[in-house]
Amino acid sequence: MAMMMLALGIIYLACFYIDMQSPWEWTLFSVKNNVILSHPVIRDVAATSVTMIYFIVIEHFEFIRGLVMWHFMVVVTIIQYSFVYTFMGKVTGSPCSHPRSWSVIVFGLRYGLLSSFCNFYVEESPFACFVGVAIGMCLLRNTCKLPDFLSPKSTECFLEQGSLAVWMPSAALWLGYIITQSSWRDELLDWLYGTLLVAYANLFVHLVSKVGLVAQVTYERAIREVGRAQATILLPHPTGCIVFGLSNLLLLYVALTL
Repeated sequence: MAMMMLALGIIYLACFYIDMQSPWEWTLFSVKNNVILSHPVIRDVAATSVTMIYFIVIEHFEFIRGLVMWHFMVVVTIIQYSFVYTFMGKVTGSPCSHPRSWSVIVFGLRYGLLSSFCNFYVEESPFACFVGVAIGMCLLRNTCKLPDFLSPKSTECFLEQGSLAVWMPSAALWLGYIITQSSWRDELLDWLYGTLLVAYANLFVHLVSKVGLVAQVTYERAIREVGRAQATILLPHPTGCIVFGLSNLLLLYVALTL
């Protein structure tokens, strides 16, 4: 497991060194002069690698303890990013766009948790549950117009490429497969739990990402208080300065004569 995580970590970091054209966007690659549409392949490799890393971490601790560990990983990762992102916008004077690592990290956190849930709690077909949740979230995002904090399209990586023309037949095929199973009720229930889990993960990441805004408000308030305190500082009176200087000379004279 350690060697697998090391290899995945090397692949993940290598993706950022292979594609170094921009810190904000991934390079689009095409095959044979756009015969296949341009696509950020390196981004998808990085997203898959970090998803497997988070899955292995949760798998090591089992799901309940792994879920607690997942919350710690979200807090440590997203809070640091939120501080940097917020203060970069404060320094530049305008809101900054998310760097390219943002979508990859959030994708990994979301689907690493879902993979662990499917592996531990879905007995019949974990892969079918994972695919069903991914298809269901895409359909809900495109048809019901879910809020961005419940289903953020910008962090779906390769899953954001599909449209209703792609997801509707996929959903029909998935439902057809589930209905043919003898335990289809359990399968649908697992799909519902997985969907709720992904929605919760998106909401928790969204809330933690707003900590930087709280820090910005606190920072601005502290700056105002410091400025107000400096403005109200009174300069010492000249007479007091003279008395203070003579007192120090007197004390120095006494110290030298003893």
